[in-house]
Amino acid sequence: MKAVVMGGGIAGLLAARVLSESHEVVVLERDELTDEAEPRAGVPQGRHVHGLLVRGGELLEELFPGLREELVEAGAALADAGDMRILNPQGWFARTPIGLPLLSLSRPLLETRIRRRVTAEIRQGVHVTGLSFRDGRVDGVLTRDHGKIDADLVVDASGRSSKLPAWLADVGITVPEPEVVDSRTGYATRIYTAPEDFPVVYAESLSAPSLPRGVAAMRVEGDRLMVTAQGAAGDHPPRDLDGYQEFLDSLRVPISEMLRDAEPLTPVYLFARTASRRNAFEAIGNWPGGLVAVGDAVCAFNPVYGQGITVAAMEALLFRRHDDFSAQGCRAFQHKVAKTANGSWALSSNADRGWVEDRRRGVLGWYMKKWQVGIVHDPDLFRRFVRVVHMVASPASLFNPVVFRRLAKYSRQAPRPGRRPAGSSPQ
Repeated sequence: MKAVVMGGGIAGLLAARVLSESHEVVVLERDELTDEAEPRAGVPQGRHVHGLLVRGGELLEELFPGLREELVEAGAALADAGDMRILNPQGWFARTPIGLPLLSLSRPLLETRIRRRVTAEIRQGVHVTGLSFRDGRVDGVLTRDHGKIDADLVVDASGRSSKLPAWLADVGITVPEPEVVDSRTGYATRIYTAPEDFPVVYAESLSAPSLPRGVAAMRVEGDRLMVTAQGAAGDHPPRDLDGYQEFLDSLRVPISEMLRDAEPLTPVYLFARTASRRNAFEAIGNWPGGLVAVGDAVCAFNPVYGQGITVAAMEALLFRRHDDFSAQGCRAFQHKVAKTANGSWALSSNADRGWVEDRRRGVLGWYMKKWQVGIVHDPDLFRRFVRVVHMVASPASLFNPVVFRRLAKYSRQAPRPGRRPAGSSPQ
C-alpha cells in the first residue's frame, strides 16, 4: 500500500516513520528544506520556545533509538524535569529531583534530526491543492505543479493551515464547526548568548485573570538562550527592542537583571496564532475511506503548554495498531485520534477559558487554584504535578484521597499582581 502524508513537520514525519513499517510512504512538504537546523516559513512558531515534554521525549526515543544522545551531542541541554525554575502566582515551584530527563532545544534542531532518520521519500516544494475522490474514498492528492499523486491512504498532517474541512465541504461532506478557545496570547522572542549559570528552564507562568504577562527562557544548542516573552488577553509583547525590554522589565521574575551581560544574537520575532482549535472529524458519518488526519490538523493546542509534539507522537503510534482504512476504519481511526488528544485538550483549554469567559471555572478551576499553592510548598505535590504535565502520569493521579489531604493544608494566599515575590532570584 502507498501512503501519502501531507506535511513534513514533526507530526507528518512521525506518522511517516510508523507507516513506513508497513507501507510505501511519500511525504509532501510545501517548504524548501535544508539539512541545517534553521527556522522555516511553514513553522512560524519554530522561532520561539518549544517544550518537548518528557513523555514526548520517551516516545521519540522509542521511534528513533539514540536520538536523545544525538541531540545532546548537537548541543541540546539535558536536565531533570524537577529542576525547572518556574514562578506561578503563589511563588516558586518546590523544585526537587524527579528522575525524568528533560531536553531543552530549538524546534529546528529537533525537526531536522528527526527528518534525517525518516526513511520515507520526502518531496519538498510541493503545493497540495486538493484531494481526489473516487467511489466514496480518497485515492490521491492534487498538486499545483505535479498533478495527481495516487495513494491508497492520505494522511493530513498539514497543521494549523490544513484546508481539509473546505476540501471535504467541496464534495458535500459536512464538517462541524471547530471548537475554538482563544486566550489571545502572543509571543515575542529574542535569542541571547547563555549566561554561564542560567538555569536550563526559567519561567514565569501566566495566570488568568490577573497575571497576563509571563516569560519562558530555555537553554538551546550553541550555548544560546531563547527568551520568549508571553502576553495573554491581547497584552502582547512588542517587536521593537525598547518595547520588548520594557515588557521584560515589567515581569515579576528578574529576567532583565539576569540578561544584563548576555549578548543579543537576533532581532525580536513575533507570533500570535495561538488559538486552540479542535475539529470533530470523528463525528462525520460519511467520512471517506483512504483518509485520516493527525496532529494540529485535528487538534491544535495553544503552544504555551508544549503538548503538540507529544500528542503527535502518540497519534503516530496509532498506525501500528490500525490497518483498516476503509471508510469505517478511517472513522474509527479518527475516534482514536480524538481520544488521544482529549486529556491534553481538557487541561489546556480549561486554563485558557479563564481569559475569555467571565464566569467561575467551576470545581476544576477551583481545584487547580489549590494546586498552584500546593506545588509551591510541597515537593511531593510538585512531583505529582510535573509527572502529569509531562504526560507520564494520568491526570487522575491528581484526584485521590492522599492528594486531597495534602492540599487541604494550604490556603490560597496570592501575592498582589505585579508584585515581585520574595526569593525572586533563580536560586
